[in-house]
Amino acid sequence: MLKVGIIGFGLRVSHMAAAMKVFGIPYKIAAITDPAFQEIEKAVKENIPEAIIRRRIDPELMRDTKYFNSADEMLDSVELDGVMIGTRCHLHTEMACKVAKRNLPLFLEKPVAITFEQIKTLENAFQNYPAPTVVSFPLRLSSIAQKVKQIIDSGRIGEVEHVVAWNDVPYGSVYFNNWYRNYHEVGGLFLQKATHDFDYIFYLTGRKPKLVAAMNSQRIYGKRDKPFELLCKDCDEKMECIESPFNLFYKRFKGEKVDWNNWQKCMFSKEIKNEDSGNALLELDNGVQVSYSQNFFVRNQAGRRGARLYGYKGTIDFDWYRKTIIVYDHIMPITETIEFSGDLPHFGGDRELAYDFLMAMKEKKQSRSPIEAGIISALTCLWARESAEKRQFFEIKMP
Repeated sequence: MLKVGIIGFGLRVSHMAAAMKVFGIPYKIAAITDPAFQEIEKAVKENIPEAIIRRRIDPELMRDTKYFNSADEMLDSVELDGVMIGTRCHLHTEMACKVAKRNLPLFLEKPVAITFEQIKTLENAFQNYPAPTVVSFPLRLSSIAQKVKQIIDSGRIGEVEHVVAWNDVPYGSVYFNNWYRNYHEVGGLFLQKATHDFDYIFYLTGRKPKLVAAMNSQRIYGKRDKPFELLCKDCDEKMECIESPFNLFYKRFKGEKVDWNNWQKCMFSKEIKNEDSGNALLELDNGVQVSYSQNFFVRNQAGRRGARLYGYKGTIDFDWYRKTIIVYDHIMPITETIEFSGDLPHFGGDRELAYDFLMAMKEKKQSRSPIEAGIISALTCLWARESAEKRQFFEIKMP
């Protein structure tokens, strides 16, 4: 039976740890390092339903789990077949480097780093790394992206000569009302969202980025004189504010009742540094230009995520939210629409990531989302952030 260790038992990594069950390959969560390890251990041992649901705990996988407050102690004390890292973003690099010293298969959440110093440290730690590393990039492994890649590689549209991509995030409130608003922990929203989109663009085109020019702005959120730690439920505008739990239910039809929770904070505090929209212009290493836009205040059916890839012989237009690929032929007056069914997490990409990590542990099989992809994507995001701050072009390279 495969033995998995987890550093940072957050919602995302707990979901991915449980997602591996569908393949029928025996494994267990042998060890967990987390600041709240006592709460997690108690929830499992006492079968506390609320905590199990809130933390996405799978008791079946955690019957014999050992708990630690230190990643080094866990890695030194328990024999493991692989490690999953699901800490907050600013700790990804530090924890990944601890695993690198043990040469273990690794599942690493994105972004792999949030500063230039971290990205250099990570690259040095993983040069010629012998064990497979699976970076959590589900979009490149989704069914839609795999089909788009197949069409491109077939030569049907010719070489990709131009790319326009977008990410209009209908759930963008999460980056302003809970821990994601902590800029020192996340590094801004190029690193949070564009890291996925840059990755699939590099994957589909088979190219690396060369130059970037970017801008971002804060037009809606973080612009009022509100305390940073103010909870929605304690605000004197809670009955009028469109973002409050009351109006999320009453005016925006979210949930079954008003939820005056203890975690939802004011999205309008002037101390919030995350941008709510951004744009980047990239030049790839073959001269192809990529235009990318992201927005965090669209809602409902305005949400979309996808791209147009233009070739001389045709254009591919795809959108994950609408589950479609449209291929426009430039030679003949033909348009083909490919529709996808099903509703798998991250459009089917999570299932593929789970399989890759199982195979990394079981057979030492190389990952389809390797550490090199995580590094080049994070590096591009860091230079995009730098460009937005300095208002100038930058070459995408190790500083």
